[in-house]
Amino acid sequence: MTQDRTTAHLLLDMLAEAGVSRIFGVPGGPLLSLLNVVDERTGIDFVLTKHEEGAVFMAEGHAQATGGLGVACVTAGPGTMHAITAAASATSDWAPLLVLGAQVPTATFGQGGLQDGSGGNWSIDSVAMFRSAVKLSALVTDPRQLAHHVLRAIRTATSDLPGAVYLGLPGDVLSAPEPPEGRRRALPAVPARRADRAQIEALSEAIATARNPVIFAGQGAKVSGAGPQLVTLAERRGIPVATTTKGKSVFPEEHPLSLGVFGTYGGSPETHGAVLSEDVDLLLVLGSSLGEVSTFGWDERLTAGRTICQVDADPLQIGRNFPVDHAVVADVRSALDDVLALLAPLDAPCPRVPVRSAATDRSDVLQKGHPVLRASALTARLNSTLPRDALIFIDNGNSLCWIGEQYVSRPPGEIFCSINLACMGYAIPASIGAKMARPERPVVAVVGDAAFAMTGMEIHTAVEQHLDVIWIVLNNGGNAMVTNLQEVIFSNAPGSSYSRPLDAAAIARGLGAEAATATTLPQFDQALSTALDHGAPWLIDARVDRDEIPWSLRGRAEVLRAEDG
Repeated sequence: MTQDRTTAHLLLDMLAEAGVSRIFGVPGGPLLSLLNVVDERTGIDFVLTKHEEGAVFMAEGHAQATGGLGVACVTAGPGTMHAITAAASATSDWAPLLVLGAQVPTATFGQGGLQDGSGGNWSIDSVAMFRSAVKLSALVTDPRQLAHHVLRAIRTATSDLPGAVYLGLPGDVLSAPEPPEGRRRALPAVPARRADRAQIEALSEAIATARNPVIFAGQGAKVSGAGPQLVTLAERRGIPVATTTKGKSVFPEEHPLSLGVFGTYGGSPETHGAVLSEDVDLLLVLGSSLGEVSTFGWDERLTAGRTICQVDADPLQIGRNFPVDHAVVADVRSALDDVLALLAPLDAPCPRVPVRSAATDRSDVLQKGHPVLRASALTARLNSTLPRDALIFIDNGNSLCWIGEQYVSRPPGEIFCSINLACMGYAIPASIGAKMARPERPVVAVVGDAAFAMTGMEIHTAVEQHLDVIWIVLNNGGNAMVTNLQEVIFSNAPGSSYSRPLDAAAIARGLGAEAATATTLPQFDQALSTALDHGAPWLIDARVDRDEIPWSLRGRAEVLRAEDG
């Protein structure tokens, strides 16, 4: 029997209007009225996850794969607390996300109710906890407030500075009759922020007069969809392009003008040498705040003795860490459109030699002479074995370094990671959310065994949803990145490795997925080929050498030494 319309019906109508087709979450008492309404309607599905952090990471992956709003719902008390980390991650990753947090009925606020999150003595304050992790944190205490708060939340999450938003929803508000006035306002589109004309003219002149410029593209360039404009600018003026790790895949790395990744998690001596060369007289920073990871520990050589131009949609990021000569506050794609309208092509752009090429499979060279499977060789092998259009999710840890150093991104493939907060466990649930959003694309996650241990249970969600995601676990006996850093800095590594390695393949089988263990490159090739052809959730447990240390991680060790004095 159809229910009388409640505030929950209004909420779902507004989410549907915003393009939402799925809500990821874990149920709980104050959420039951919302879940009941979701069940009776078409167009929005509820995806049951195993943990609230996994639900929000799935919503983030869904948002990253589509550019649209991702939505998660969590119950009161511990449900909201579990969701905070992933919500903060989405904010730092510029992923539009709405977390719907259930709350006890308003009449019981402060009375010691089960899982009360309204604040006060002996009660957590969910809104206050989220306030430092998201762009907006608010509590709806009256059904008549819902439409206003939901519109505000969606607008905030999906603005030209996207991020996460938290909305607290008490159970009595969700189950209340829909307000008579209902929803009266549509959600208008917000145009991308465009630059001041004088800023664009000054930037264009600086680029035109530079002898040896370099482009440094970050997450903001990727989120804005500026890849085609970036390629046009680079080719028109013969400018080499480096990216941050988060910006990886915004520029094709098989392109002759690609320098690859610069920064802590990726790159090579050749990349860093090219970007830091004294010959470079202009650095064009597109959508990067020039934080610690992106600048290899705030390396002053990145900006010293050269003209610095910085384009960012967030004015607070410009000049945040380094002085800037030309500042442009704008969406990166719109800024490049404006610059291209002014910059004429060079008569003969200087040809460049690529730092590395996707045409050569280096995996056998990297593995040669090593009896234990090397992560460097495995990730290099992906260049010749993964489909070009794969969506790749990388977890925090050495996985980032190996993909940054060895994998050559090629369009239309895309790469996603979560670095600023650097939360382990992101990639497994995020890849699941992405596969639901883009079922036609191959989706692969590369994770360490320690990251797998944190959110691996979400593989069961993929099994229940019949999703053919592939998870590659670089299994090296624990927190290898920390272990490697300890060994480089202290020549000792207490407390980081497992005393008994995980059998990731056995765990995956227990959750209903297909799985294989690989200890050699041929075994990995066979497992990946089978997984790509099989059309089911697949996990490859790759037993890799714990003692192999990425090049960029040694640089990270030097930064930590300097920070510790």
